[in-house]
Amino acid sequence: MGFEKFDDSGRGRGRPAGADPMVSLRKSGSIGLNAATLETYFDGTEGAVMYYNDEDNQIGIEPVPDSEADDAAYTVSSTGSGATIAPRAFLEDYDLIPDVTTQYDPEWDDDRNLVVVDLEHPTGTYGDSD
Repeated sequence: MGFEKFDDSGRGRGRPAGADPMVSLRKSGSIGLNAATLETYFDGTEGAVMYYNDEDNQIGIEPVPDSEADDAAYTVSSTGSGATIAPRAFLEDYDLIPDVTTQYDPEWDDDRNLVVVDLEHPTGTYGDSD
């Protein structure tokens, strides 16, 4: 009898291609965007301006084209399977770097033109705290 691949371990690195948008706060001090998030909210933009709502414990990410990016904007770097934003100073300033990479379902705020990440409602974690 041959080997049968077990592919439902529940430990996957995020969601498969074509899945719903997902944002990950990484213990490395960066933010991961899966392909669906990149396509849905960041199409044609190379920058992101970061916001924090202390009252509701939410991060706001404003996608901005490179031509409109100012000194407050971070680069959205494509990774092939999504993108990474490296706002370590922002995450450190608000004490938002998690002990373990934590995943969230983002929502779009039409009034503010922001991708909103509600830190009170994680959808999963990846890796360990070491």
